[in-house]
Amino acid sequence: MNLHLPQLNANEDDISRSPNTLRMAKRWLTELPLINMGETTRIFYMTQRLLNRQKLPIKVRYEIMEQFRPTARIVLMHLKKHLTSPSYPLTGKTKQIAKLEHALLLELSVGYKHILHSVANFDDKLDRKALVITTHRAMRYLEEAISCNANVYYTNMPGTWHDLHRLQGYAESNHLAEIEVDDDEFQTITHSTITDVFKQACLLSMSHPFRLRTGEANKLRTYFETACHLCDLTKTLEPNADGLLHVISLKSSEPPAYIPLADITTFSNLRGFDPSRLISTLSDMSQATEDEEYTPGFSKVELDPQLIKRLITSWTEQEKRRFNRVSTHRRVVTAIGLKNIIHAISNDVYPDLAKDDLVDTRNTDSHTETSYFDGFTAQLDGPSIKREDSYEIDPTYYGDIVHSSNTAYTLKAIKEVPESWHEWEVVNTGAGGYGLLWGHDSPSPAQVGELIALREREYNVHHWRVGVIRWLRNSPHKGLEIGLQLIAPRSVVVSIESIQNRRHSEEMPLDALMLPGLKAIKQPPSLLVPSQIFTVSDILEVSVLGKKLDIELKKIGESPSFYTQFFYRSSEIMQAASAKDDFDELWNRL
Repeated sequence: MNLHLPQLNANEDDISRSPNTLRMAKRWLTELPLINMGETTRIFYMTQRLLNRQKLPIKVRYEIMEQFRPTARIVLMHLKKHLTSPSYPLTGKTKQIAKLEHALLLELSVGYKHILHSVANFDDKLDRKALVITTHRAMRYLEEAISCNANVYYTNMPGTWHDLHRLQGYAESNHLAEIEVDDDEFQTITHSTITDVFKQACLLSMSHPFRLRTGEANKLRTYFETACHLCDLTKTLEPNADGLLHVISLKSSEPPAYIPLADITTFSNLRGFDPSRLISTLSDMSQATEDEEYTPGFSKVELDPQLIKRLITSWTEQEKRRFNRVSTHRRVVTAIGLKNIIHAISNDVYPDLAKDDLVDTRNTDSHTETSYFDGFTAQLDGPSIKREDSYEIDPTYYGDIVHSSNTAYTLKAIKEVPESWHEWEVVNTGAGGYGLLWGHDSPSPAQVGELIALREREYNVHHWRVGVIRWLRNSPHKGLEIGLQLIAPRSVVVSIESIQNRRHSEEMPLDALMLPGLKAIKQPPSLLVPSQIFTVSDILEVSVLGKKLDIELKKIGESPSFYTQFFYRSSEIMQAASAKDDFDELWNRL
């Protein structure tokens, strides 16, 4: 069996000082300084690595590995505590801990893979029960290594999936795959089969870990302990109504792929992966309304409806961009997070100047100013800017554009750009979004699902385009990469004065972000607000550029823990920008 294994090249000194018998291993474990987990972790990792590079009888290696398991779990749990909600890219100590956790998991898997390699090559023998346990353990540590990388948005080395496939194939050919193995390291179950472990790894990979939000990979890994029983691994390939299927090649180094059956050129060593029963179960769960008691179903793990919908989308739709991306290399100013975006827009006092020109103009006596929101505002020293797509920034859809021709700026020299502004490198761009690269060693506030605004120049004026970070990749070579989807070409800061139709304890006024409605895709205007303050059917009094209007919150759009997007309808204009005459509706139709 072809597996990724290190050479057995330990020297005599290393062999003599390693606990390479069961008796020595037991004594060595009792001498570990558990009160100092840093030192214990170092000693344990180095010893496991050393044992993996020396030749041992497979029964001795098996007994030592089983003896090491409880301590290995203590060390792994200690490492995981340091990786709770990290900032990206990982830096310093956190980065080293993430690498160490992954390396230790691979070394633990190697210990068991050595045994399987010897048995498969007829170098030694092991009883059937121990052989099943050994295969299960090796795959469990590989599956956990995949989960470890998913938690910090790292890519997996090809060898991980290569070995998983080979081990699954070995278990199937030797009729070991469906034998249950007791394992007290699961969160919600006490035993599973080799195929169950393989299906758990496949499900996590199919869930597109780079698109998962912080903490979701861990939650899903636990959920899939039981959910894998609703998925079928088959030797027959049966596509769905669209001719697509999830397929796995046990001779490859790649995770499962969702492809058309017509694209498959060879059918040797292929397995079909059918999650249809799980999808059906999740679909039923997602139908629960906010007024109903939410039940997690067969699992002890509760998944929120939005995560369920994203999972179903990942498993049932091929990845296709609506618009092509164009490669580019330039810098762009961004702000990440609702609070930072509001701060960035509010402090963008010279929208007609690039970031690099801002400080150089501190002594400029005069220049033509333009407001930051084309369509809501107008050029101060000239006629209003008129554009064919002015409907895009209409907050109430029809005829209720709020102009601010009376707004005036007071020129002030700035010593530095606002602290909420950060530069990213644009690596590709398209009508639907951007690919950005951080390229710094310092951490950024980027996380999947978070809001991001980009200061882009258009018609000699910079506007703030708003998007959502859809995926994040923490590349050890390139740096932090993110992909964002645009949700609005413009944005404006508004002030929520009060909630008109219910009592509330929140302090008002409260700053929020207003996004335009887009007629082309029938998307109504929306309001971005902090989470857990407002609810559907609230009627808000909103102040925008000196004007007041009432809006009714109709429906929730994006709703991660950082913010909530409400689609709204304007119920009344308190102070109209301009009075309509009898022909106002006619002009829009001519």
